[in-house]
Amino acid sequence: MLDYPMPLDRLRYFQDKVGLADQELALVARHRQVFVVRHQEFGAYFHGYFMGIPRTRLILEQGHPPRKLELVLGHWFARLFSEDFGQGFLQYLWDSGLRHVEVNLDQRYVNLGYTIARQFCHQVTAQEVPLEERQPLLAAIDKMLDFCVLVATDSLISVTARCDRQVIEGIAHQVRNPVTVIGGNIRRLQNQVDRSSPAYKAYQMVLQENMRLERMVQDIGVYNELFRGEPQPQAVDLSLALGAALERLKTTWDLGRFHLRLALDPGLILVQCDARDLETMLRYLLENCLEAADPSDPRVEISTRLAGRDDFVELELFNTGRPPNEEELAGLFTPFSSTKPQGTGFGLPIASLAARRNLGFLSLAGGLHGGTVSLVRLPLAPAPTRD
Repeated sequence: MLDYPMPLDRLRYFQDKVGLADQELALVARHRQVFVVRHQEFGAYFHGYFMGIPRTRLILEQGHPPRKLELVLGHWFARLFSEDFGQGFLQYLWDSGLRHVEVNLDQRYVNLGYTIARQFCHQVTAQEVPLEERQPLLAAIDKMLDFCVLVATDSLISVTARCDRQVIEGIAHQVRNPVTVIGGNIRRLQNQVDRSSPAYKAYQMVLQENMRLERMVQDIGVYNELFRGEPQPQAVDLSLALGAALERLKTTWDLGRFHLRLALDPGLILVQCDARDLETMLRYLLENCLEAADPSDPRVEISTRLAGRDDFVELELFNTGRPPNEEELAGLFTPFSSTKPQGTGFGLPIASLAARRNLGFLSLAGGLHGGTVSLVRLPLAPAPTRD
């Protein structure tokens, strides 16, 4: 069995949002035996349905013997109507979802399975439950099965995302070491030849590409890190976050060469955002502005305004560089896509991901009078309450 801890708080959140409350569970409990006594019939019904689908038949035939599978399915059905959806049963549902991932069962068939379970429940209700009680009971059962689908889907997404992160982490780690070794050896060889020689220029070109690979590995790590855990939104001061991002950039950029202008509205600087995500987003956006600014007029201007509604703010970062055309815009938010010779293709994707994680949005467009505008929309922090 795959080892992935059950996200209890998130599952409880889903349960609340589908409206599966104590009163619905109590209603189902009153009719419990109507369904529990038919658990074996359900096992045979469900098993027979999916044995009729070639792909799922292959999966079922490679697993347990048919009789055992029917017992397992019947046991699930009996527990569905016997449990109070406490932590133990949620763990059972979560483990069931992990098992689907482990046997590589297509999530579409998992969803179909819950649809078949729903049909079976509706048939039983029509046969066994008095007419005046059917509608509220079916609504409660639908909520139970909707919740089960959410748990199974969450299992799939959680495990798949973790596997993807592990693959990316492994690739980045395996690339980092040889890239470092190659860079060191190129520098050593370059130091042994005259600066005016063709060999020196060739080594310099290889070294620049190697340095780009090093930055790319670092950016992949940052991109991957954003997927870890849920964001922790809090009231964050935009001016402080911008200051922290600029301090980080001072280690790699000569900011004195640029004309930086901040025009932040004092009433629009507190945003509801994860502090680390915000600083990461601003650092990459600022670096993108610095790289793109026109060398003959290296200006970067940062301002805020309301986003057309009272609960969002727009942060505008303007630079004097050439605005991207439509073809370039289509790929700028895709990893590894870059219009710059030494670009890694991760700056804007990282910034966009950080914004989306915090209910924000990032767009790029040409300025009204030239230059390029990066526009970030973020939720404003709630006004502080006064006692």
